[in-house]
Amino acid sequence: MIIRRFRNIPIRQKLLIIIFVTTAVTLLTSMVGIVVVDSVLFQGHLQRDLQTFARVIADNSSAAVLFNDSHAAGEILATLQAKRHISAACLYRANGSILARYVRPGQKADCPPPAGGREVASENGTLTASHPIVINNRRIGTLVLRYDLGELTERVRIYGLTVVLVLMIAGLLGLAFSSRLCAAFAAPIVELAGTAALVSHTRDYSARASLRSNDEVGSLVTAFNEMLAGIQSRDTELTGSLADRDEALANRERLNQELKRINENLTRSNEDLERFAFIASHDLQEPLRMITLYSQLLVKKYGSMDEQSATYVDCIVSGTRRMRELLEDLLVYAEIAARSEQELSPVDLNQVLAKAKANLQASIELTSAVISASVLPTVAAYDGHLVSLFQNLIGNSIKYRGSQAPRISITVKPDNGMYQFAFADNGVGIAPEYHARIFQAFKRLHGKDIPGTGIGLAICQRVVERYGGRIWVESEPGHGATFLFTIPRPNGDEQPA
Repeated sequence: MIIRRFRNIPIRQKLLIIIFVTTAVTLLTSMVGIVVVDSVLFQGHLQRDLQTFARVIADNSSAAVLFNDSHAAGEILATLQAKRHISAACLYRANGSILARYVRPGQKADCPPPAGGREVASENGTLTASHPIVINNRRIGTLVLRYDLGELTERVRIYGLTVVLVLMIAGLLGLAFSSRLCAAFAAPIVELAGTAALVSHTRDYSARASLRSNDEVGSLVTAFNEMLAGIQSRDTELTGSLADRDEALANRERLNQELKRINENLTRSNEDLERFAFIASHDLQEPLRMITLYSQLLVKKYGSMDEQSATYVDCIVSGTRRMRELLEDLLVYAEIAARSEQELSPVDLNQVLAKAKANLQASIELTSAVISASVLPTVAAYDGHLVSLFQNLIGNSIKYRGSQAPRISITVKPDNGMYQFAFADNGVGIAPEYHARIFQAFKRLHGKDIPGTGIGLAICQRVVERYGGRIWVESEPGHGATFLFTIPRPNGDEQPA
């Protein structure tokens, strides 16, 4: 919990606490070490001094012990009053009896028994020194001194108070200096944090932190300012991009509305044109039949016409016949886009081929055309559209035949969810520069040399595109032509055999 609270306080206070605690721990450790070392050294010093002092007293007491003069011995021991930490002293005769003793006033201490030699022993907070009294290498007695360690305690207490005082003074001085240093060190970081908070709150990326030094904090401030500059640049670009996008969206919306209006107009125009073509092809059929009928009646009634009149009548009949064929093709072309909302039905293309061949039976017999086909699949379409497609492709191959009898081969293969059909013939062929032109309405390559309306292949293209396929031709002059087109395969349909 202390660490958690420490993490949440301001950085200046953190620095002050760190400096103060570090300084205090360092000083306290140093002072404690000094006191401990001094105590150990001082105790050793006391032992040496006490042993030396005991030798001096023993030497001075040798005469009194030798003559068994207890009075003189007592006077010698009385001089120990000057040493206030000596609590007791005793002179022992050779037989161990006490010749004289000294006890510090107010003390009840007694002398310990004499030791065999020179020694200093520590026991229960006191030092006991024993020193033999010797004359002519003969031991005549023993001096025993007892010294309390109050001096050591006082020394430790004085040192302890000194340590506390020094620690307080050093702490106050350190706090004063560190406060100024921490303020100088923490100010850039505090300003940096304030700038970051300002940017986060206002989203104003033009704000910058002041650079006050060239150390790591200065590097951090520089990197932060560079980051803000990059963000500001990207924000400006993003704002501009968003404005451009909004403008583009507005323009696109206007264009969509305009395109929608144009498409609606085109749709209405196409519907009007298709309706006009449908009506015109029906309404013009009857006048053309009347012209043909009355021309035939005229020839029948006036059979003895001159050659010029007969030519005029033939031109009228031929023109009306071509006009009727053109109107019929226009009617088929217009009907292809009709019934677009009606559901498609399965159509067996083998039966479609049979109908197309039946419609072209006269041309097939006249030209001795040979038509071969593989087994054709069933597709979803309108029967009449595919009959028109097959009939126009076969009729086109018969019409543009070469010197030999027409040979037409019809094959089919699957191609990525589609059926690809190929109508190959041995006709005159088509130059590559005309491959796209022949599918345009009323575009004929041979003029009036070969009869036709020029709309047959346009009908084929419209039928194929009506069902989502495409049609094209592969041909070279004198090498026949192969018309290829694709029609979608029904889901789950099997490949043709």
